[in-house]
Amino acid sequence: MSRTRHRCRLALEVLEKRLAMSSARDLHILPTPTVPLPPGDTLTLLNDFAQVYGTKLNQPTYNPAFDLNHNGRIGQVDGRLLLKELPPLGPKVPIRLYVAIAPQDNAHPPVPTNLGGVTHLIDPLVVGHTTPGALVFTGTGTTDLKLAGPVVVANAQGNFSLHVQMSDGINQFDLLAVDHYGHQTLRAFPILWLGFARYQAEHPKKT
Repeated sequence: MSRTRHRCRLALEVLEKRLAMSSARDLHILPTPTVPLPPGDTLTLLNDFAQVYGTKLNQPTYNPAFDLNHNGRIGQVDGRLLLKELPPLGPKVPIRLYVAIAPQDNAHPPVPTNLGGVTHLIDPLVVGHTTPGALVFTGTGTTDLKLAGPVVVANAQGNFSLHVQMSDGINQFDLLAVDHYGHQTLRAFPILWLGFARYQAEHPKKT
C-alpha cells in the first residue's frame, strides 16, 4: 500500500469515528480534522467517494467508511460531510459552475438553438469547470431534487467531465456543485438530441 493510500485509510477511519455521533444538521459545528492531509490526498479521497456514491448496505461496492451519517446509504449528505472534513484545494471564493458539451460531441451549426447543448450522439461528453476539489452531483429531470445520478470531482484545475445518456429529444440534465466551505450552485443544462427520431425509428417500442 502506498503512503498516500495509507494516509487516506487512516483519515477515513478517524472521520468515521468522529462523525459517528454527528448528523447533517450539525455540519456547522464539526471540529477541525485531527489528521492533517496534504491537498493531493483530498482528491484521492473524493474520487474514491465518487466510485461508491449511491450504493447501499449489503451491495458489493458499498464502503461503510464513506457512509459518514451511518444511514446505510452513501449519498449527498455523506459527500458534504467529507468535503467539510478534508483540506480545501484553495481559498474561500464564490462558487461558479460552467457546463458545455465537449467540442467533439457538440452539433455544429446550422442546428436548432437550445439553452443547454445540442448533440447528435446518444452519450455525449459533458465538460465543466468549477471550484477545484468541489463535488458535482448530477441528475435528470427538473423534479429530481435528490440528483441521483453520478457524482464527479473537480480536479486541481477545477475541471470535470462525464458522459450523459440521452433518452429523449430534450434531455434535462441538472448539476449541483458543492465545495469545502459549504458553497453550492445549481445549473440546469438541457440537451437537445438530434438523433432521437432516428433512434426511435430504428428501435420501435414493443407493444
